[in-house]
Amino acid sequence: MPEAVLSRGAQTPVLRALGVAFTLFIFGYVLVPILVTMVMSFNDASMIRFPIASWSLRWYADFFGSPQWTDALANSIIIACGTAVISTVSGVLCAWAFQRFSIPGRDAWYILIMLPLFMPGVVLGLGVAIAFGGLSVGDYALYGSRPLVMIAHSLWAMPLVFMLMEATFKTIDYRVVEASYDLGGGPVRTFFEVVLPMVSTGLVSSLLFAFVISLNEFVMALFLTDRDSQTLPVLMWLSLRSAGTPRLAVASVILALTVFLCLSLIMLWYVRQLRKVSR
Repeated sequence: MPEAVLSRGAQTPVLRALGVAFTLFIFGYVLVPILVTMVMSFNDASMIRFPIASWSLRWYADFFGSPQWTDALANSIIIACGTAVISTVSGVLCAWAFQRFSIPGRDAWYILIMLPLFMPGVVLGLGVAIAFGGLSVGDYALYGSRPLVMIAHSLWAMPLVFMLMEATFKTIDYRVVEASYDLGGGPVRTFFEVVLPMVSTGLVSSLLFAFVISLNEFVMALFLTDRDSQTLPVLMWLSLRSAGTPRLAVASVILALTVFLCLSLIMLWYVRQLRKVSR
C-alpha cells in the first residue's frame, strides 16, 4: 500500500508537467497565428511577407479610407446585430417553451431545431438561395439583401442560443416564478420582470455568441450577398484571390478584436453577476 501511494505521488509531477505542456501548446496554437496576423498588419510592404522590413500604419489608413472595405465592415456589423436579435429572441422563447410546457412530439421538434447546426454551410447557403432567392416583397428583392443573410445566419446561431438558454433555464428556482404568479403577475410580466433578470448572464452570452457567429460566417454569405451587401469575410476571400496585401491582415485584426471584445463583455457581465450574488 505505501508503495502504491508513493508511485502515485511520483506520477503527480509528471502529469502536472504534461498538463502544463499541453496547455502551453494549445495557447500557442491559438495565439501565434493571431499575433502573426496582428504584426503583419503593420507591414509597409505591398504584399504579405515575413519578416517585416519596415513598419507603418499604411494599411490601416488604406482600409478605413476605402469605401468598399468600410461598407463591407458595416454590412458585417449590421447583419451580425440583426442575426443576434433574431437568434436570441427565437432561441430564448423556444428554450422557455421546452422548459415550461408539455410539447407534443418534443423529441422531433428538438431534432428539427438542432438540425441546421450540423448541416454544412454550403448546403444551407445554397438551399436558402434557391428557396428564397427569387422572392421579393413589392419592389424589394430578397436575394442579396441583408435580411436574407440574417435569417440564414440565424440557422446556425439560433440552435446555439437554444442550447445555452435551455441549460440556463434549468438553473432557475421556479418557486420564485410560482410566487410571482400567486402575487398576480401574469405569464408575460413574470417572464420579463422575474425570469429574464435571473438568466441575464445566459441572455447576454447568447446575444454576443450569435453576434460573433454571424460576424465571422463566410460560406452562406458568399452564396447570399451581392456587391452591395457583401460582408467583410466575403470581401477578404475575393481580395485574397486577386492580391494578398496586408489589408487582409488589417481586416483580420478588426474581426479578431471584435471577438475579443465580445468575450471580454461576457466575462465582465459574469463577474458582475457573481458579485451581485455574493452580496
